[in-house]
Amino acid sequence: MLASSLTASSPVNSGTGADRFPFGIRRRLLELERAPVFVGALALVAGLVHVALIAPHYFVGSFDDDASYVLSAKALLDGQGLTGHIASGAVVAGVYPPGYSALLAPLVWLWPHSFVPLRILSGVCYAAVFPLTWVYLRRRGVRPWVVVAALWVIALGPPFATFGSMVMAETPFLVLFLAFLLLVERWDRQRSALSGTGLAVVLCAAGLVWLKEAALGMAAGLALWELFAHRDRYRLPERVSRGLMVALGTAVLLVPVVVARVATGVPVAGSRYSQELGGYYSGGLGSRLVHVVPHGLWQMISTAIGATLVPYLSPLPSGHISDLWKALTWHVSILAAVGAVVWFRRHRDAAVVIVPVYLAETSLWPYVNERRVILALPVVAAWYVIGASAAWRLVAGWIASHRQSRLTAARRAAVVSALVIVVVPLAAQIPRDYLFNTGQSSSHFDGSRYAAVLSQIGPPSDPVETDYLYSTALFTGHRTVRTAFNAALTGCYLPGVEGAIASDNAGFLLLGDLNKPGVMDSPCLLEFANSQPWAVRLLHTTRDDASAYELIGPGTAHPDVSDAVRSSKFSQSTSPGSVAYEWSWSAPVSLQQVSVGAAGFSGPGSGTSVVTVEVEVAPGTWRTVARAASGVGDGAAAPFLLVHLAPGVEATAVRLVAHGQGPSFSVADVHALASGSRS
Repeated sequence: MLASSLTASSPVNSGTGADRFPFGIRRRLLELERAPVFVGALALVAGLVHVALIAPHYFVGSFDDDASYVLSAKALLDGQGLTGHIASGAVVAGVYPPGYSALLAPLVWLWPHSFVPLRILSGVCYAAVFPLTWVYLRRRGVRPWVVVAALWVIALGPPFATFGSMVMAETPFLVLFLAFLLLVERWDRQRSALSGTGLAVVLCAAGLVWLKEAALGMAAGLALWELFAHRDRYRLPERVSRGLMVALGTAVLLVPVVVARVATGVPVAGSRYSQELGGYYSGGLGSRLVHVVPHGLWQMISTAIGATLVPYLSPLPSGHISDLWKALTWHVSILAAVGAVVWFRRHRDAAVVIVPVYLAETSLWPYVNERRVILALPVVAAWYVIGASAAWRLVAGWIASHRQSRLTAARRAAVVSALVIVVVPLAAQIPRDYLFNTGQSSSHFDGSRYAAVLSQIGPPSDPVETDYLYSTALFTGHRTVRTAFNAALTGCYLPGVEGAIASDNAGFLLLGDLNKPGVMDSPCLLEFANSQPWAVRLLHTTRDDASAYELIGPGTAHPDVSDAVRSSKFSQSTSPGSVAYEWSWSAPVSLQQVSVGAAGFSGPGSGTSVVTVEVEVAPGTWRTVARAASGVGDGAAAPFLLVHLAPGVEATAVRLVAHGQGPSFSVADVHALASGSRS
């Protein structure tokens, strides 16, 4: 410590009491020593405030991956095991390794109807990253104020703060990652590989892979480090034993996941990663190394690292100025590379191999983004700040050697540059979810009308065609498929889409802005669904611009169902305070289901007191089958009307009657589904 070292070496220390350090020097030295700790603690507080500002813009299910973790946790609690199936139909261990889901399982058991505890877990892990980063960097000999700067970069970055409240594995992963690096440091100082610390290192390496499969690169990096890094300390057999201990130990601990996938016919890499690594690019590993890796590395250097540490998006200016901001973010990758070199020379540890090997592994993916960098965020942020510090010392030394008087001006210019390039962009984006523009929020399945209507219709075995497999399954209970979406991606071709729906035996379709506000999942499918007789729109909601459809007729899960409204005779009658819409047929039809997506009076002074749906079961005999004490639709107490009729109900008409007042009355998405096809 600074104060204690000065106390021990200074001649002034020969006195007693206040004579040791006159004029309060000792107190000021202690304050100076503690200042980095205090400012670092402020970074933690700022980070938590940052998380709190972003949290209202994220809703569980908007990532789809988050819903898959929750579904797997529920399946584990139900005793499904690794080879069991989640509600979407996927295998528990088939999409991702089940480590994070197992971590969520106790919270899901204690609070089965709330996502808040799951989000709090992410927040707690987010907070733990800060002290762990401090401890790790200080043990490596990094100067206190450099550590503080790294903590502030971490605290102000929108991507990591977004994950601070998401039901995602990133923040728990980083806690284990930092513990892993600390344990490796301790293990490297021990002569014996077979120690408690060594076993803990292997457990952590496997645990990282159980949380995120991409951590295989980290385990491989550690094995390489142990094999080659200690030539001056261990002989070759000892280094080989350490490397093999990491590699084989991690592999053994992953056997349950591998066995579960092989037993259920899932690719060993997992269904998600096998699609991403093999579906987008043809050819084998050699072809991928030639055609994919250069593109992935370019994305990493040009975009991903900068977008993780110092993004340049909303609310920063767009257009040509935005291009300038993006160009400025190149300094992040450059300084991080400089920092990695300095780290190798001064603070050398396993991270110099683990992190580059991991980042190189991510270049095999078809798209390299912030999620790849975040898994090594504390180290990358430290390298960025260390690189900036080294660059400044080089520039300052050059200036001082030529003209000492200009050094003060250079310091001011450096501070201004840091404010303009780093602090201003980060501060401007504090309330922004990193996936969206400022003020935008994610899709919101929970409590939505579209999820509610799908959860109340059809058996769970009837598949929903959707781009969000796991979120739709979580909030509706249905099995989910997406073959039609894949077909629409390769070409907006009606026979191809219809063939995909038939191959899935799909019973329902969900479309909306589920991935980003204002971006429809599939404009192609939306066009077909709104123009083809096999898609019956149950409702459309302003939340997420979403539409829920029931699929009927040949090639769907409901081949013998038709919409009787399409072939009906329509009539309308009005009277003071009420309106009635009627759909009738010349011969009775066997009705199965009647639904109304929206109905009500609108305009100044309007109000709807009651909406009823009636079925004419005999000439002049009407039976009320559904009723709402308000309007129906967005913002109304009744989100929709849906009634399943008993088998054998024959009807000659359906009537909707509404009471209330207002300048206009509107009704939408009224359907009467009947057994048997109708022309």
